[in-house]
Amino acid sequence: MQGRGLALLAAVAAWSAVTAVTTHAQSKRLEGSVAAGRTLALQACASCHVVASDQPYKPIYKGAVRPADFKDIANKPNASAASLQAYLASLPVIPKNSQMANPDLNEQELRDVSAFIMTLRDQLPKLPRSPQSSR
Repeated sequence: MQGRGLALLAAVAAWSAVTAVTTHAQSKRLEGSVAAGRTLALQACASCHVVASDQPYKPIYKGAVRPADFKDIANKPNASAASLQAYLASLPVIPKNSQMANPDLNEQELRDVSAFIMTLRDQLPKLPRSPQSSR
């Protein structure tokens, strides 16, 4: 009987370890890779957008309205990685009225590019604490 209890305990411990590793791997996939996003954005987006201040060439977009810089996109009030992913995925394949075309990115690429863009967001200055808030 005691052997069964130990076997059950060992099985539960092994299952817990596998679950923890799987959960960690899944959360990493959901977050996106900033480095991969930057590389992809420089390859796929820099011809129209300023992706980074150190990109190797300037955008060559010739339309009437210049596309927003990635830093400006990141600093929009409601910008989030999730909102960027949803926006990019919803773009039409054939753009209308000089709208951006769907970049045809897979789920991981959407997460990566969105993660990179959000790193460009300005940090809000820390406000000094008022004397009343420290009570």
